[in-house]
Amino acid sequence: MECTYSKYTSNRKILTWVGKVAKLCRPKNVVFVEGSRDEYDRLCEQLVQSGTFIRLNEEKRPNSYLARSDPRDVARVEKATYICTSKREDAGETNNWEDPRV
Repeated sequence: MECTYSKYTSNRKILTWVGKVAKLCRPKNVVFVEGSRDEYDRLCEQLVQSGTFIRLNEEKRPNSYLARSDPRDVARVEKATYICTSKREDAGETNNWEDPRV
């Protein structure tokens, strides 16, 4: 995957981290979310079209959607769960901890 993330941020640490994670995970694409209403509407519509979101009654629940987890994809494996926080104790006793600055 070609690294074209620099148009979204000039922060070298973020660019390096995203590049490393993309190389490791090999995603089909990487999306930087900027948080605009237009982007939100577009993403929600994509999720509706794919069947991931179900639009609720606009009169009763405007701008609301139902999203369900895939029952085959909810198991959590503690040995593979990492919590990234600045303090180890924030991760809790049953989670692995990693400093987010790594």
